[in-house]
Amino acid sequence: MQQLTSCPVCNAKSFSSYIQTKAQMHVQDAGEVFNFDQCGSCDLVFLNPRVDPEKLVDYYSDFYLPYRGPKAWGIYEKFVEGSQSKLDAARIATVNKYHTLSSSDLILDVGCGKPSFLESCIQEHACNGMGLDFSSEGWSPDTERFKNLDLVVGEIEDLPLNLAPDVITMWHYLEHDYKPLVNLKALRKRAKENTTLIIEVPNFDSESRRKFGSDWAGWHTPRHTSLFSPSNMETLLNNAGWKVEAVNAYGTLDPYILYWMSEMEKKRITWNKSMEEEFVSFVLGMIKFYPKKLMQKSRSLGVMTAVAKPF
Repeated sequence: MQQLTSCPVCNAKSFSSYIQTKAQMHVQDAGEVFNFDQCGSCDLVFLNPRVDPEKLVDYYSDFYLPYRGPKAWGIYEKFVEGSQSKLDAARIATVNKYHTLSSSDLILDVGCGKPSFLESCIQEHACNGMGLDFSSEGWSPDTERFKNLDLVVGEIEDLPLNLAPDVITMWHYLEHDYKPLVNLKALRKRAKENTTLIIEVPNFDSESRRKFGSDWAGWHTPRHTSLFSPSNMETLLNNAGWKVEAVNAYGTLDPYILYWMSEMEKKRITWNKSMEEEFVSFVLGMIKFYPKKLMQKSRSLGVMTAVAKPF
């Protein structure tokens, strides 16, 4: 385990324990409890101590639903595949809102996983796409499908200094990052003067976190290392050389997903089972949640988005 002696956002040395949670979306182990501290200066909540990076693979087993993908839902697989297409479309709409992509532009997606978002960007804008991730597991089963993408396994600091992307996206990546300040500074060095940076993360200052407490799926313990709020997200970006243009208390991820996963954590479900038996209640819950979702722009339900340009 890695013990931090300073805040990952502001480097303050004063922090105290905020909450202890079990490992989520993982085999149940009554003896395994993780601690999150809160910074006394910027209020960032962060995992401390945190799992050594080489040990994290233990928490990406068949209990980790995103790795199982649509197939985990059995006969409802096609329905779940369709939801990914809608998510990619929402993310493209967010990019379009803050940056006009042209055929000469390069969009860099950090933590790209299965790069269907980049694939959709190229199809819509005929732009160039590069994806970066710590492993090729997201695209290696479909190398032919993604052959027109530049997909890289590595770290942000491994990227060439002259990369000069026009858009950088981080869709639920930064909360996993062990060095958020260092890596955002590294991206600033590789950016153009007018590069647009778009970051989506869980929002610590949200209704879902207050509702579910230690069962909140935003902890995603121990995979999430930092839980940001709008104020310390702005502090982090400013410290890294990025000027914030917008912080929205909503994002592209349907906030119902966080509510549903939190309910499942509360129920202590076995995450490596077939999810078929949960599908009907999942859909009924989505319908019931819809009126609340309509208000997500005026009240944070669990997700936030930050948009920034270089100073």
